[in-house]
Amino acid sequence: MSAHPSRAALRRTLYLRRRPLAALCAFAAVLAALLALTPAREPTVTAVAARTALPAGTVLEAGHLTAVQVPAPLVPAGAASAEADVAGRALAGPVTAGSILTTASVSSGGRVARPGHVVTSLPLPDESIAALVRPGVRVDVLDATGVVLAADVAVVAPPDTPGGNSLTTSPTGRTALVEVPVEVAGTLVSQGAMSLTVVVR
Repeated sequence: MSAHPSRAALRRTLYLRRRPLAALCAFAAVLAALLALTPAREPTVTAVAARTALPAGTVLEAGHLTAVQVPAPLVPAGAASAEADVAGRALAGPVTAGSILTTASVSSGGRVARPGHVVTSLPLPDESIAALVRPGVRVDVLDATGVVLAADVAVVAPPDTPGGNSLTTSPTGRTALVEVPVEVAGTLVSQGAMSLTVVVR
């Protein structure tokens, strides 16, 4: 007598197990479809981002920075990959929390202002105006007769108190750092805080 099962017995076995086998085949087909439809994960790289919102002129320290994983295609050109790339350097402009820092985000060497410009402190005689002045805001500076001495000036750091500034002492004790052309800075210095009016755009 043969040790191998007869064909009839084999067919009977397959018939009895047809449902489990069909379910297993269906599961395998669904799994294969899901794997085919799942996009391949893009490789990520480490980038350095701002931990919180920071004003322009901030000298970056470890507490300001955090490492994040970013898909390689989304990393901006010149992105910092290590804290040492930007630590100790000043922000060239304000950044929001989570912004990836790049070589364009920080000043090169000791320069903070753009070529042909300087950063100087601007007295804010009016407290209500001082409350509106924040990094990124644009202001005009007028003399006592209403002549515009500096137009569309960029504020790079918020008002501080007390105000120690390069012009004269502000009556409110509050000043803001602004970026102006070199020649405009000289004009502002020659005026004096009491004769200046700051208007917010």
